[in-house]
Amino acid sequence: MPREDWVLNSVQKIFEREGMYPAEKIKTVLDVGCGLSLKSQYIEAEVRVGVDIYRPFLERIETDVSYAVVNADIRDLPSLFLPKSFDLVLLLDIVEHLEKEDALKLLKAAEGIAKVAVIVETPKGYVPQNIDIWGCGGDVYQTHKSEWSPEEFLKRGYQVLLRQYRMSEIKRHTELEVDPNITMIDAILRMGDFSAREGQ
Repeated sequence: MPREDWVLNSVQKIFEREGMYPAEKIKTVLDVGCGLSLKSQYIEAEVRVGVDIYRPFLERIETDVSYAVVNADIRDLPSLFLPKSFDLVLLLDIVEHLEKEDALKLLKAAEGIAKVAVIVETPKGYVPQNIDIWGCGGDVYQTHKSEWSPEEFLKRGYQVLLRQYRMSEIKRHTELEVDPNITMIDAILRMGDFSAREGQ
């Protein structure tokens, strides 16, 4: 996604505009599958930790904010971090890169690690991609393996926003033409709401 959009439409701004962003002060953020974008840099926080399996992405992060990174497979998240150890857990442009079963396990892990909220951002439906659009040789990690619908997040208790989005015009697939016009799903699960539902 174009870097300008990361600033103008950070998930914090997206949900603040709708009155859906947590009222609690966010001090700690876990940025799962952060890649080189480290979109947590656009979230107001004191501590940002990024996790990504592909070291060349982590070596190319550009930001003025302080952060730490963990070079690890995000499917191992439950063994890396304790329950309720971060205020906010971000899964931005990552669940579509996993097989559905692994992605659902990741969602569950994120929901266990978050104290305040989990935020997910992913395309609606399937967007073909098998090329590392950053040119870092990480094609296998940039391949899209699953598709998502708003209903899947609603069933888990998330609040969902849909927005029209135009991706940067970069070659994304070796064999297929990819329409840059997509619909983005922005979903937020506030843990207070989630706990209340679980107790019912």
